[in-house]
Amino acid sequence: MTASIARHSRLSLARRLRLQQLAIFEKVVEAGSILAASRELAMTQPAVSKSIHELEQQLDGVLFVRSKRGVVLTEFGGLFQRHTKILMGELRYLAEDLNAWQAGTAGQVIVGSLIAASATLLPASIMRLRELVPDVVVTVRVGPNSTLFPALARGELDVVVGALPHTDPALLREDTERAHLQHVALYEEALRVVVGSQHPLARRRQLALSDLHQLEWIVPTQDSAAHASVRSFFEKEGLAMPRRLVESVSILTNLGLVSGGSMVALMPQSAAERFAKAGLLAILPLESLAPFSSVGYTVRADRAPSAATERFLAALRDVGKRRDMVPELQSCIPASYA
Repeated sequence: MTASIARHSRLSLARRLRLQQLAIFEKVVEAGSILAASRELAMTQPAVSKSIHELEQQLDGVLFVRSKRGVVLTEFGGLFQRHTKILMGELRYLAEDLNAWQAGTAGQVIVGSLIAASATLLPASIMRLRELVPDVVVTVRVGPNSTLFPALARGELDVVVGALPHTDPALLREDTERAHLQHVALYEEALRVVVGSQHPLARRRQLALSDLHQLEWIVPTQDSAAHASVRSFFEKEGLAMPRRLVESVSILTNLGLVSGGSMVALMPQSAAERFAKAGLLAILPLESLAPFSSVGYTVRADRAPSAATERFLAALRDVGKRRDMVPELQSCIPASYA
């Protein structure tokens, strides 16, 4: 007694079958005749008959029997149809997913975040994107320029949102050409001096920087884009950097330190204004520091963004133009601003 030999395998079927054959088979079943199917497919009747005949040869079985009214599935044809319906259904889902992805209504955007964008620009842009295309998945990764920009250049990120690395236009062009990155500025960011909402100084209408110099301060770290602006802020008043310092770029940490104690902090203006509106802190009546950086986004200059990423970039540009008109940001607590 000889063992039966399998005539079909996944790979053999993949080599022999063509998706067009399956579409023609499905249409013949649906139409009930070769002639009707050929009309709906805009094909000649002999071409449809040839496709079905080739399919039967590849499967080694008869799919249809002819009747006076057209064609009827054989038992073998019925078995094949059950699997074909699944395959063609998945093909339809694939077409829908591809169309949605390419239209930017689905897919994923991986965002690197730094500086004040995590307090205002980024949350508002994600919410704006959600209104337009709720099925796009946004993944946010937080880090400094030194890790985010190389990740962007390697294709691990789609966009980096936050303080641009240089404010000098010439340096921006040089950096762009060297790293194949494109920087797009949306607005300028400055720092404000803040205290907790219950701090004794919170209700003062007039203050001088010298009045605060002996207090404990929270300032950006020395490697942050804002540090040079901070040093200039004190030097302009003839003061050295405060002696009692906490260097931190974590707004969540800084907010906890300021709201629960007597410390004074320097915070990006956009974040400070949001938290002040929420009643979490108070902005002191001191002249704001000069802008320390442009806030915007960075993408690769050598590769076009995906449709989903382009939708997100449009949301960034829209929010950047009207960032003062987004009250829902009052409840957003960011992770960092460096």
